[in-house]
Amino acid sequence: MSLEEDGRLPPLERLLDAASRLFYARGAANVGINEIIDRAQVARMTLYHHFPSKDALLQAVLERRADERLAWIRRADARAEAPEGRLLAVFDLLREWVESPDYRGCPLINATIELGGKLNPARSIARDYQLEVRRYLAELATGAGATEPEALARQLQLLLDGATVGALVEGGAEPAWHARQAAAVVIAAAI
Repeated sequence: MSLEEDGRLPPLERLLDAASRLFYARGAANVGINEIIDRAQVARMTLYHHFPSKDALLQAVLERRADERLAWIRRADARAEAPEGRLLAVFDLLREWVESPDYRGCPLINATIELGGKLNPARSIARDYQLEVRRYLAELATGAGATEPEALARQLQLLLDGATVGALVEGGAEPAWHARQAAAVVIAAAI
């Protein structure tokens, strides 16, 4: 019986899942390849068959995290009918996320800071993610009738990022709540 037949994820998915969880919990620099292999329950050759290095694995994990985060933020579409409500729903989603017991901040921001420097792979992935979030917020702002949707999107994104970091540092959801209040003021002024 293959691993897929017994209900377990394929080796590639187990590797990405294990690395994602470990990197998020402890940081990429603090996690070794052997620990990832053990957690994923795969052979070393399986890891190197899919990823030539830990950096390649980290890049795949961060790309996956960016996709997950974008899908997460787009859940705001189902939270409200009016575009203004969807803009505020993004902050409601943020509050729910920061209240989760395993919240450790944004994995993309964390990796960018941890790895430092302009050439680390996390920075370009995080930048692309930020641009996609801003595009999404600008679409919502346009739908809401904002006179300057790009400016509103940038302001809301700064509130999101600040609340994400603030919630990690403070250890609670209060920054997300305050960010939502500030977003309501900014949105009202822009529409």
